[in-house]
Amino acid sequence: MSLESYATIQQYRISSGDESSSDERVEAMLESQSAKLRAAVGIGRNYKLNDDQLLLARELVVDSCRKALVPPVIDGLGAVTGATQASFTANGFSGSYSVQNPSGSAYFDRSTLSAFKRSLGRSQRIGTISPAIGGV
Repeated sequence: MSLESYATIQQYRISSGDESSSDERVEAMLESQSAKLRAAVGIGRNYKLNDDQLLLARELVVDSCRKALVPPVIDGLGAVTGATQASFTANGFSGSYSVQNPSGSAYFDRSTLSAFKRSLGRSQRIGTISPAIGGV
């Protein structure tokens, strides 16, 4: 059974620059993140997105897959999967790094997800309630 994905393996590779992850793993991640996105915004599998919505969906899915598949790398230290910080000193110089996603979790960018929800008409809106007290 072929599941609908918002990005192809080739689109993932072009956008993410990831050439080392296996095609099978990338395809599985793209399918699962596409399903996660559909669930997050409450759209059915057969819902037809317009071109702008498809681009936003692709961006969200590719970015979340890259976060999970490509380990964070620090020049000179290599892959630092699981680390939250790294520091070094050499010849009187020192430096430190903080890693944003050390666990390699796949998550959607908030700003893009918010724009995607707005394009679907499913964003939250804040309204004002004015109680009517007394007779008019």
